Amino acid sequence: MRIISGKARGIHLQAPTGEAVRPTGDRVKETLFSMLGPLEGQRVLDLFAGTGAFGLEALSRGAAAVLLVERQPRHVRTIGANLAAVLRALREPAAEERLQILTADARTLPARLPERAAGFDLILADPPWHPAPGEYGGHELVQDAEFARWAGPDALLVLEQDAAAPPPPWHPLSAWRLLRLRRIGGTVFYFARQAG
Repeated sequence: MRIISGKARGIHLQAPTGEAVRPTGDRVKETLFSMLGPLEGQRVLDLFAGTGAFGLEALSRGAAAVLLVERQPRHVRTIGANLAAVLRALREPAAEERLQILTADARTLPARLPERAAGFDLILADPPWHPAPGEYGGHELVQDAEFARWAGPDALLVLEQDAAAPPPPWHPLSAWRLLRLRRIGGTVFYFARQAG
């Protein structure tokens, strides 16, 4: 697993041991970021960040601001180590100021960061593919009206899921309208915006 493009291209990223994190493969990530196009000046939110690969890729590609949100402290430590490697490659003193890591459950963001409402152009979400009962996963995210209001009408949501799993319930059952989807092997990416 590595940074695919940008100023930190080729930097290898660490992943925690065990099955709690399922890093997105390089080929899949490369396809996604090719679809997203240039990220210069974009404000990016990496939800369920895991290793930080999405957010750090966005930073390498020139995103103006990146917030990585991960609830597991062990994974946050891995993100910190990966960030340090990316910052060494970027050699930009101001790069660290463009990225923030937050240890939090994704569902708490509207209450924890009300000042960041409508503050992102792109939301990259890679929730647990097969969440346990009561766990906050992709289906819960797209049905979370409070999160949708907080995200704002201009944010593009990109949700990564297992291609074999049932698709999330899009509008009218959620506040998000599906724009398109792209299947890459066993992974599917859903691209959505607010339905209103």
